[in-house]
Amino acid sequence: MNKKYEAFLNILLYLLVFILGQTIATFIIMIVFFINNIDILMSFTDIAFYQDEIYSFISQYSPVVYIIFFIISFLGYLMVFKAKKRNMIKEVNFIKIRFYKIIVLIFVGVAANIVVDFLLNCVVYFFNLENTFLEYSFFIEKILSSNNVVLLLLSTGILAPVLEEIVFRGFIFNELKKNFSVTKAIFIQAFLFGLVHLNLIQGSYAFLLGLFFAYVYLWTGSIWATVILHISINSYTVLVTKFPQLSTGSLPQLVLSVFVLILGTLIIYKTRTKTQTFF
Repeated sequence: MNKKYEAFLNILLYLLVFILGQTIATFIIMIVFFINNIDILMSFTDIAFYQDEIYSFISQYSPVVYIIFFIISFLGYLMVFKAKKRNMIKEVNFIKIRFYKIIVLIFVGVAANIVVDFLLNCVVYFFNLENTFLEYSFFIEKILSSNNVVLLLLSTGILAPVLEEIVFRGFIFNELKKNFSVTKAIFIQAFLFGLVHLNLIQGSYAFLLGLFFAYVYLWTGSIWATVILHISINSYTVLVTKFPQLSTGSLPQLVLSVFVLILGTLIIYKTRTKTQTFF
């Protein structure tokens, strides 16, 4: 079989497991909703009327959806790699990184969040995408509507980044690198990463971060680096949503974030070395 064709099929399989896991997790929560609202099942004409309630219920329990999604997808990938007789952990390069790099990556993640958010706001302003941005803001607000901050941090802040990095940088990017130039591999995986987020604003945001994550992965040789980076970005979003005072939105904060992002990225790039495997 042609290697590029085989890589294409593998990537489709990885994406299928990812999407299927998300779909099943959402379906499970919907079943719980219908069990608790049996009157909807008794009258199918009422389902359209209850759409907002269904959406609110799923949003309220989004942390649970993410946790179920993580478990289903992770088990799915274990089965895929077992069938292929390959070690999933080794495939994604869980390589130990130095402690100071972990600290740098955390600060870079927070700074990247602030800078990319500013850039997207500029795009929204210059291209008159206010309505699209409002829809995105409403979407994020709904996802993070749970009052359980700890559960939100566990699901959205930690588990979602771990799974996404394993899939997009660990599986897909590595598969692409074997069959395409590094540049093509970087852009394709970033495009796919943006695509699965299913809306213009979040997809654009994810595409930019996907490019950055791929370079960090290349420079460090470790999936831990992008996992830490991604966790810091998502966790900061959760914390700022729940505690708005953490982000002033001021010019000094933006300037400091740009400085930290540039300096941190330079440190990661300049210290790119081979490290020992963690597993």
